[in-house]
Amino acid sequence: MMLPFTVWLLFATSHVTLPQRIIDRCAQDGAYFYAMSDDPAQPVQVERDGVAIRIEHPESKSADATVSFSKTNHVLVQKHKDFDAALGWLTVSPAGAFATTWKVNASSAETQLFRVTADGAIIEDTEMIGLAEETFIIDAKRICKAPGANTTAIKWIDDDHLLLAIDAWSSGLCFSNFTEGFILSLSKREIARKLSERELINLPAVCTWNLASIKRR
Repeated sequence: MMLPFTVWLLFATSHVTLPQRIIDRCAQDGAYFYAMSDDPAQPVQVERDGVAIRIEHPESKSADATVSFSKTNHVLVQKHKDFDAALGWLTVSPAGAFATTWKVNASSAETQLFRVTADGAIIEDTEMIGLAEETFIIDAKRICKAPGANTTAIKWIDDDHLLLAIDAWSSGLCFSNFTEGFILSLSKREIARKLSERELINLPAVCTWNLASIKRR
C-alpha cells in the first residue's frame, strides 16, 4: 500500500533533526583579530571605523600588557596584568562608542565598553557591562550554583544600542551552556531588552552558523 504524498512528506519531515545554531559575529559588524604576536617584542595593531587598538608587552617574558585605544587625537592607555587574550573583537557604533571582546579560548570571553565624550575623550563604561552580567548571574543560578559570565559584544544595532551575548559555561563551576542576550541602551543607561538564547539566535540582524553533529562510532 502506497501512502499519499502529503502523508509521506509529513512523516519524513517529522524525523528530520534541525541543525543546532550558535551565534557568530559578522565581518561587516567589526574586526576580528589575533591579540598576540609570535614575537612578543612586536605590537599588535588593529583599526576599524576610526578606532585603533595597539597591544604592547613592555617585557617580552611577562604577560602584562599595555593596551592603547585611540580615536582621532584622543588616546586611552590601560595597563593589563596577565593579559593572555588570544583573540580580540572590535565593534564600533556609528556614533563613536565601541566595544572590545577578549577571548583566551573558545569559551572564555571578557568585554569592555567605551564611550566618547563631547570633547572626544575616551572613557571605559564598566557600569553597563556589569549591569548585564549581574542580571545574567541571577538567571543563570537557576541552572548552576556558580555560573561564569562569558560576555561577548556581538554588534551595534544602531547608534545607541549594543547587543551582548553572555554564556555561563565554562568559567565558574557551571557546565551548562545557558545563554542570554542583552540589548544595552547607552543613552538611557539601562537594559533595553533581555533575550533568551532562542530569541537571540533568531534576531534577523544576527549571524549564526550550524554545528555539525558528530556520530559516535
